[in-house]
Amino acid sequence: MKEKWEVRYFVTAVASVPVYKAYSKTETYRQAAKDGWGTVYRDENNALVCDEDCAADLYTKNGGYFGIRAYEEIATKEMPKQAECAAIIVSDSCGFTVWAEDFGKVHIFVSYDENGLIDNYRVEYDDATIYDGEVEISFDDLYERAEEDYQETYRAELPGTVEYQHKQEADKLALEAGETLMNAEEREQFRQVCHKIDGIKSAWDFLCTMSLLEYDYDKKIINAARKFKNCFSFAQYEKPQEAARREELMEDYRKFEFVTADTDTAEQDAEQTTEAACKEAATAAGADTTAAATGKLGQQGAQETERKAGGGAGPPPPGKGERG
Repeated sequence: MKEKWEVRYFVTAVASVPVYKAYSKTETYRQAAKDGWGTVYRDENNALVCDEDCAADLYTKNGGYFGIRAYEEIATKEMPKQAECAAIIVSDSCGFTVWAEDFGKVHIFVSYDENGLIDNYRVEYDDATIYDGEVEISFDDLYERAEEDYQETYRAELPGTVEYQHKQEADKLALEAGETLMNAEEREQFRQVCHKIDGIKSAWDFLCTMSLLEYDYDKKIINAARKFKNCFSFAQYEKPQEAARREELMEDYRKFEFVTADTDTAEQDAEQTTEAACKEAATAAGADTTAAATGKLGQQGAQETERKAGGGAGPPPPGKGERG
C-alpha cells in the first residue's frame, strides 16, 4: 500500500508553514531539479535557473552536497542524479518538502517567541550546527492540525497569532456594539468592516468604501458596523474641494445613504437624508455669500437666494439667471 505524505506545521505569529514528509523520492527529485516541476525552469537562453523564493538541497550518498538557489547559476553538469541522492530538501512558497533514506538524520532547528510560537526555523540534513537560541525538535513535535480545519481556524485559539488578536478585537467590538447574537465568523466580518469605515477620510473614500463593502459583506453586517461607527452619509466626510462634484456623484451617494431599518420607504428616507445633508453642506459653504446677497437684494431677493443656496450644487430654476 502506497504511503501518504505526512504534514506538520511551523506555527508563527503570522503564518503556518507546512513541512511535508515525502515518501516518493522520484516526485521530490522532480520538484527539486526537473524543469517545470516546481523549483527550476528553463529561461530564454535555455539555461536551468531556480525560481524566485525557491531553493533545494541535494545530499548525496557519498557525503556530497549540491545546492540550488535563486539568482545563482545552476551548474547542471555537477548536479547529482536521482539515484545518487540520500536526501532531498525543497523549500518554496508552500513550505518544505523533505525526503530522506534515513529520516532520523533530518534536523529541524527552531527558536520561539514569548508566546511560545516559532519565530525562526530551518531544516538540515546529517551533520548540522545548532546556534544560540535554537532548539532541535523532531518532525512529530511540529503542529498537527485537524484535516477538516482547512480554513486554519485553530490559529484563532493560539495566543500570539494574528488570528488570535483579531478574534479578541472582534469579540470586544461586537460586545461594545451590542451585537451579541453574531457568531464568530460574523464578528470577524464586523471587525473588518469597522476597520474599513475607520479608513474613510473623504466623501470619495466613503463612496469607494461603501461600493466595495457591498460586494464583500452581508448587508446586515455593514449596517451594524455603520451604526456602531456613526457612519451615516457622505456629508460627514466631504472636503471643500469635493463639493463641486456633489451633483455629479449624487446618485451614487444616495445609493449608499444609511437607513437604520429595511422598510418600504427606505429609499425615500435615504433621499430625504441626502438632500438634508446637501442643504446643510451647501448652506455652510455659502453662508457669507448668502448674507451679503440678503442685504443687497431685500427681503424678496434674500428668499430666492436662500432657496438657491439650500438646493445644493444644482443650477438655478429655468428662465431665471443669477442676479448681480
